[in-house]
Amino acid sequence: MSTETTYLPLEESTYQRVRAMLLSGEIPTGQPVNQSEVAVALGVSRTPVRRALARLEGEGLVTAGPRGWHAVGFDADRMTAVFEIRAVLEGLACRLAAGRAGRAELARLRVLFQDAYEQLTTAGSAEAYYQADVVFHRALLELAGEPLLSRTAEVHHILTTSLAPGLYRDPHETHPEHLAIIEALAAGDADRAEELARGHIRAAVPNIRTGAVYVPGAEAT
Repeated sequence: MSTETTYLPLEESTYQRVRAMLLSGEIPTGQPVNQSEVAVALGVSRTPVRRALARLEGEGLVTAGPRGWHAVGFDADRMTAVFEIRAVLEGLACRLAAGRAGRAELARLRVLFQDAYEQLTTAGSAEAYYQADVVFHRALLELAGEPLLSRTAEVHHILTTSLAPGLYRDPHETHPEHLAIIEALAAGDADRAEELARGHIRAAVPNIRTGAVYVPGAEAT
């Protein structure tokens, strides 16, 4: 029997929005979370906000005390640690996936990035590329075929936490890196696939340290 919890659409959307407020610093780290103010800002009642905070406590983003909830947040040191752990997990995922990933799935990932990159270069919007990035990194864990690996990343919210702020690096840099990882997987080169995946993720650390997040068009200014 499945133990997975199903959330109502309003509860899920409120959770995602409160989570984004915490990660972006809109709700300042170390400060109490005023449930009434958050509810008004989101146009919902206090109930979905309270349930969202209960979920976020499990992710370590808030703590509960006798006077209510307080924001914990992710500073540069904590987010760097998340990326270092993610580099190890995804590197291992690529090692396990090399040679076993199906041609159809790898072709899908290639097309996904080609289409997203084309939208970026023609329309100047990074949203499709960001969504492709999310799909790609989730797919790496699935392609590994090791439930314990996927579960470790899920339980500790490694991907959701690290991907929530947006793109840390310019897609013009990361696009060829993504394609190189896909080619290493297709060739069954476990060593190279692992090395490329680790380097790709760790390359974001300097931007995390400076608080830089990629904004389309900013590179031209």
